[in-house]
Amino acid sequence: MNATNFYSQSFKVNLGFLLKAQIQLGNQNQGIKLGAYGLGTAQFNDLSMETGVALYSGYLLKKYTVKTSGLNFGYDFFTLLGIGNNNNFLGSSFFEDGPLLATIENKQRFYGIGFGFEKEFLPKELSTFNQRLGKFLLRFSDEGSSINIQLKNDFRAGKIFYGEGTDFGKTGMLKLSYSRVVNPKEIVHVGMAVSLFTPLQDYSKTPNNLMNSDDESKNVWYTKAPYKNLFYANLYVFGGYQNDSFSGFLKAGVNSQKLGAFVQNTLHDSFGLNPRFPWNVSEKDKLFLEFNTSINTQNTNE
Repeated sequence: MNATNFYSQSFKVNLGFLLKAQIQLGNQNQGIKLGAYGLGTAQFNDLSMETGVALYSGYLLKKYTVKTSGLNFGYDFFTLLGIGNNNNFLGSSFFEDGPLLATIENKQRFYGIGFGFEKEFLPKELSTFNQRLGKFLLRFSDEGSSINIQLKNDFRAGKIFYGEGTDFGKTGMLKLSYSRVVNPKEIVHVGMAVSLFTPLQDYSKTPNNLMNSDDESKNVWYTKAPYKNLFYANLYVFGGYQNDSFSGFLKAGVNSQKLGAFVQNTLHDSFGLNPRFPWNVSEKDKLFLEFNTSINTQNTNE
């Protein structure tokens, strides 16, 4: 990571940049990824802003539990506004499987709110799931520690929450995380998350599927081949460590059809988003496991 500072009496800007080569192994996702990540912070008196941009590409062996082969690429963008004397880079923990950039100054605070969006372009038939996800972000940082809350969804509300508006694929995620700078170039990151994935609805059929219909009291979609049974709901904990040249990141939890049905049924039944999706609630829970390791090009002016 390279970091640059610009100062005046009441205005301060920090810019950080990092290149990362990553290997991903797991029972749902496998592949390699090369990424470029940039983060900037700006402070004027007690007002602060931070913005992150990422571009990446890689080669996939498995995605969303489906074995495949081919190149993928994508982008990620977010901006937060808030109060405090924020000039560190802990907002980088909003990147999906991205770097945790080292901080310039540890003893700072930031209480901010923001939005963002991300999109991944997948190979072959998986390109059906090339949706853009909108992001709602909250970050509370003090003394080299940061608590992040991140909601992702393909819901769209104008240009503010900029999802694709599709209601299938990687349709939603809620993540709570904690990051801490333990040394100038060492960061730990822990948290928990729930993530849902559903196949594409078949709009050509009447939504009278019996699966997950509560004895035919609810409308339920049929879904389209070739991935009509591609459902998952991952509830997991995660932890990561990064220094100036290496990072390791582990996710472990369960993939539960019952959980997916409960979460999505609650949302669809409560907010008038019927029909439901045909989650197989009789299916046994499965293990979800994923490990990422990377080599980073990192150099700071600390």
